[in-house]
Amino acid sequence: MKKQQTISRESLLNGEIQKLAESRAGLIDLMPDDVRRQLVQDTIANAPDKSEFRVFAYGSLIWNPAIEIESTYRCSIDGYHRSFCFWTVLGRGSEELPGLMMGLESGGSCEGLAYSIAPDKLETELDLLFRREMMSYVYKPTWVKARYDNKPEGGDDVLAFVVDPQNDRYCCDLEEETLVRSLALAEGPIGKNCDYLFQLVEHLEELGYEDNEMVILAEKVRAYQATH
Repeated sequence: MKKQQTISRESLLNGEIQKLAESRAGLIDLMPDDVRRQLVQDTIANAPDKSEFRVFAYGSLIWNPAIEIESTYRCSIDGYHRSFCFWTVLGRGSEELPGLMMGLESGGSCEGLAYSIAPDKLETELDLLFRREMMSYVYKPTWVKARYDNKPEGGDDVLAFVVDPQNDRYCCDLEEETLVRSLALAEGPIGKNCDYLFQLVEHLEELGYEDNEMVILAEKVRAYQATH
């Protein structure tokens, strides 16, 4: 059995994850290195507060950030909610059975964590983060306002990875049967699609956050797996 790959600081730096993405180049519109590097520079240049640069974690960044973090804050944002809203044939899916990955969609609100990155490490860490999140064009890095449990000094803005509804991998309003089946059965070189959902629910509960939609979805996925 082929060894399962993991997203880690090391695998991002040594190019393993990039090679994995390139192996699916015919199926995914990959972002060239020079375009990604320019996007990093533009994001830094447009940051509302460069002295306190914060990234919003709402999915796997919560338990596996893979970047050096100076401070962590509990927070929430308005105007967006977490959702399994785009197809993947890369990490947790295949061409035969695509998986579903998480993004921020318009509407509602979302609880998560804000990670601050030290100014002297900003370019290096943001480059690493974008190698992970911006392999393709499915996300739009977007500055949003955050509300903090204990408001730190500095601005309220956090950088969030919002799904691009114009991307051809974006899917919305999936039938429940399709959503549950995909999450229950899809698997790729990084692991099972369902494990992403289960880990998300587990870590949100550890943080004391309530996302009933994800809890119910996890229950339905487990029920499906028990009968198929």
